[in-house]
Amino acid sequence: MLTICTATLKDYLAVNNLVKEGHEEHVREMPAVFKSGPSVMPEAYYRELLESSNSRIFIAKNQEEVIGFAVVSIESSPPFDSLVQRRYAYIHDFSVKMNTQKQGVGKLLFTACVDWAQAMNVTSLELNVWEFNTNAIDFYKHLGMESISQKMSITI
Repeated sequence: MLTICTATLKDYLAVNNLVKEGHEEHVREMPAVFKSGPSVMPEAYYRELLESSNSRIFIAKNQEEVIGFAVVSIESSPPFDSLVQRRYAYIHDFSVKMNTQKQGVGKLLFTACVDWAQAMNVTSLELNVWEFNTNAIDFYKHLGMESISQKMSITI
């Protein structure tokens, strides 16, 4: 039975293992930016997320196995006169175990993020996705997200 719930401290190792799985793809595709390591999500960071009322870690469980997670928080625009002052939700991390993708798990996690963001009374839900990750880009577009900017780089 698939369930979506809020993560607890006891879920840390399972979440970190999922982060590692997705991170290794990033290491392969962008070795100038990402590197392998034993812990991809530091436990102190995970604890901070759990303790903050402005962030949430959702997990997807099949029986007792964690097969997906999403990290979402509330952010604010900088207090510049040239910017509209707004609060928005931001998905910092999102992953579904590779062998369970395309089975609706990601959609359920994304919906949990949207529902939480709406309850937090924000204007939008945003995220960053790397250009090489075309599966993720297609997934987010399918759920109604649109590209609003592009980050560019040149190796020197």
